Amino acid sequence: MAIVEVRVDDRLIHGQVSGYWVPQFSVQRILIIDDHIVNDEARKTALKFGCPPSCKLSIFNVEKAADKLKRKIDEGIRVMILCQNPQPLADLVKAGYQIDHVTVGNMASKEGADHIAENAYISAEERKAFEYLAGQGIPIYYQIAPNKPVENITKQFK
Repeated sequence: MAIVEVRVDDRLIHGQVSGYWVPQFSVQRILIIDDHIVNDEARKTALKFGCPPSCKLSIFNVEKAADKLKRKIDEGIRVMILCQNPQPLADLVKAGYQIDHVTVGNMASKEGADHIAENAYISAEERKAFEYLAGQGIPIYYQIAPNKPVENITKQFK
């Protein structure tokens, strides 16, 4: 399996992901890692409906995602990991699966959140997850769309 992108975007599957990110990386499978969505049938149905026809969609909790990724279940498939926030990625790394980068997209403003990039706001809890990832040597980038500039924001979490 080739993990071609690891993205945090609180909107998950939406126009930019379907129209830009999937074609940019020739994604064959979107893997959403979320402990809550995995048990929400209505949300899973909506996400499947939004998934581009050229892609398969998997939605796993962190434990199942870590197991499948470590066992290379999708060997030879181009996969984009997608999460609403960085916590599942931090948990994935703690479970023994190494990722090589994180790209942050839209993270909507919320009460008490810090503004870290153009369209990205994080809570204290999300900051801790990003700090953990940065502390593991994983670079963190901000990029809203593939045709927009990439900004390395790792230093904000060291």
